[in-house]
Amino acid sequence: MQAFVSLPFVRRVASRGETKTSVELASGIACDLRCVANEQFPFALHHFTGSREHNTALRRRARQRGLKMNEYGLFPEGRGESIVCAGEEELFAALGLDWIPPELRENMGEIEAAAEGRLPRLVEAADVRGMIHFHTTASDGRDSLEAMARAARERGFSYIGVCDHSRTAAYAGGLSGDALKAQRDEIERVKERVPEIDILHGVESDILADGELDYPGEVLGWLDFVVVSAHSRFTMSREEMTRRVVRAVENPHATILGHATGRLLLRREPYAIDLEAVFEAAARGGTAIEINGQPTRLDLDWRLCRAARQAGCRFAVTPDAHSTAEIEYVALSVGTARKGWLGKDDIVNCMEADAFRAWARNK
Repeated sequence: MQAFVSLPFVRRVASRGETKTSVELASGIACDLRCVANEQFPFALHHFTGSREHNTALRRRARQRGLKMNEYGLFPEGRGESIVCAGEEELFAALGLDWIPPELRENMGEIEAAAEGRLPRLVEAADVRGMIHFHTTASDGRDSLEAMARAARERGFSYIGVCDHSRTAAYAGGLSGDALKAQRDEIERVKERVPEIDILHGVESDILADGELDYPGEVLGWLDFVVVSAHSRFTMSREEMTRRVVRAVENPHATILGHATGRLLLRREPYAIDLEAVFEAAARGGTAIEINGQPTRLDLDWRLCRAARQAGCRFAVTPDAHSTAEIEYVALSVGTARKGWLGKDDIVNCMEADAFRAWARNK
């Protein structure tokens, strides 16, 4: 416990004991450290990774089988000793269930699916081949295209897809049509210097108030892919915003709908929009839905992923990175996708570069 409270990022110790210590981190996040006996670890691990609703439902299932379950063990009725479980897999097996990944522990159908062998194989970070939707110093990014390419390669990606802002986003250094063409030449130069990684040319095109995109079709047509996003006019009525975004995702040049609800966590609520209509339109047009890994966005919310998938949508997991350090946000996007029950085949940038290009061209 002394080592824990002495960590440099611990701001304040709220309470301290032999088996539990609570602190506040420099980020303002509360953090607990708990110590348990080895034989209790699988039960404690499960207890503290599941939601209250999941834990309550699992305890109910245990009672139906004559067992009492808590963070200390799984006890047959009338016995003081717990069933021995070496890990979580054995704990779930004792309840007649497949192991449930922690991200799914919300009592939203995962227990029933585990009982029937229907849990999906969730996407993993290693499945993601392309790091797409990032910005460079050409618009509002802090690192060059070459630096982003090298950093992505070091992290194991086989291709990247640059998406600087479009011309309407003047506040973010949006690219004119000529600047976008100049970037195409820069991509070729960087490919020569960093041949180990493929580079796709995209853009984050603003969705204008009427649903049109920020460049004419003859410009969008020669790009590898196009992320379409709303960055303004968030106070439109629900009907107006829905028409606007539906028109954008139905555009034949739209490849991915960026941050679909426009929320900024703790700063801006999602704009009013009929997401069911948007998902249906995106599915009809073959436009993927972004799962944006920026910590202030995490948009699409995990609760909406299953609805979008049911509508027939596919997804893109992206960092929306503005620096080499922010490439790590892909992990947050993948985590959101996993919590939304998504697998590798649901994610377009789990494809290799040539397959992604072909999908974007023929969607």
